[in-house]
Amino acid sequence: MVRFEHYQRAYYQMVCDFFVTLNRESPFHDNWNWARFEWMHEHPLTNQELLPKMGLWLEGERVIGAALIDMFLGEAFVGVLPKHKEIYPEILDYAFGHLKDDQGLGVAFHDGDAEGIQTALKKGFFLTDGGETVAEISLKDAFPIFLPEGFSVEDFDAQSNAKEMAWLFYQGFDHGDNQEEFLADYREPTMTRPHFDPYLCVAIRNAQGELVASASTWYDPRTDFAYVEPVCVIPKYRKMGLGKAAVYTALNHAREYGVRIGVVNSDQVFYQRLGFVPKSHYSFYWKKEERTIHGVTYRLERLLGKGKGGYSYLAKANHREYVLKQIHHEPCAYYQFGNKIEAERNDYQRLLDAGIRIPKMIDIDIEQEVIIKEYIDGEVIADMIRERRSVESFLPQLEEMARLAKEQGLNIDYYPTNFVVKDGQLHYIDYECNSYMEEWSLERWGLQYWNGKAAL
Repeated sequence: MVRFEHYQRAYYQMVCDFFVTLNRESPFHDNWNWARFEWMHEHPLTNQELLPKMGLWLEGERVIGAALIDMFLGEAFVGVLPKHKEIYPEILDYAFGHLKDDQGLGVAFHDGDAEGIQTALKKGFFLTDGGETVAEISLKDAFPIFLPEGFSVEDFDAQSNAKEMAWLFYQGFDHGDNQEEFLADYREPTMTRPHFDPYLCVAIRNAQGELVASASTWYDPRTDFAYVEPVCVIPKYRKMGLGKAAVYTALNHAREYGVRIGVVNSDQVFYQRLGFVPKSHYSFYWKKEERTIHGVTYRLERLLGKGKGGYSYLAKANHREYVLKQIHHEPCAYYQFGNKIEAERNDYQRLLDAGIRIPKMIDIDIEQEVIIKEYIDGEVIADMIRERRSVESFLPQLEEMARLAKEQGLNIDYYPTNFVVKDGQLHYIDYECNSYMEEWSLERWGLQYWNGKAAL
């Protein structure tokens, strides 16, 4: 008999066992495995108080289905062993009912999982532009390791030296290099990761003995793959081959255990250059919701994007299309916010005063922290760059925006997802701007993304 239980730590190993079985029996869930669950469970950004919201379906002492968060409410894993697929709709309903945030719930589906996708569509989920890719690399032959002079590689026990590794992550994931700020936010892990193997975690030190790069793999003898997570290099040591050396060393160690392939959840150019090739692709589906703002009901059609400050949706009301932006308050260690909704309103006016082409603000609800914008129905610059289409003809308009912003003492966010082209005109669709700093100028920061020298 199948029974439901809320997640508790007593079920930790049972969930890991569930993923081993699920990955063996189904080709549609390789974006989630026991190692991703273990990494998420003790990730510094995971809200531990949310874990009991996760749902498990058990048969005897065996997990046969699960609805799990991915660090935060609002995105979830939903899966079931194939022979119990009849309870999948129940699991999906539970996930939406208990794991959504104020904006609903997103779930990733393998593009080949027609049955799962149809179930989600019937439940009111809709396809979004988001997705993720699983890539793999053969471990048939050992990888050559090259390190610049003065650097050394070593096995690293990240659990016994959790604070040192966390400091590396703080710097390597672009949170800054202020150690006092890091220490103020640092928290000790609440649980030792039971499957962590120090031999599969490698670190690279500079000549002064400082930790500057790291890569880990995770392996269970019941599987044939090593999962790569995380890879980290301090910014000033990038483009020296340290990330490559760390990943290859960790994979070589896994290979010694008899592992056949390495896998990573990423389509970044970095991994492609190492030899990883795409294996499977997942698309995100989002549950439909309606929002009423000052008496107008907006139907959310699809998620347009998720930024540091909020989620943006394509919304319809009175047969017209708009952008509905909902402010969120998820932690963002590398960016400090004040009152987000007031900042959006103030930044909108500053951009208007600067003469920068932006979508019109239609409405703003301070209490609900929602902004309704004009929808610019055009091509996103980031998509053009990913498709390797030239954006050079739009650079003069971008440079003019940068000039206008600088004259007003401002920087805008030059990341290409924030720009849309309609009828040949470039629009800056975000309302974010900050006081001018040379390091965040178009020339010093933004152009690297527009010319393809930095991965999107």
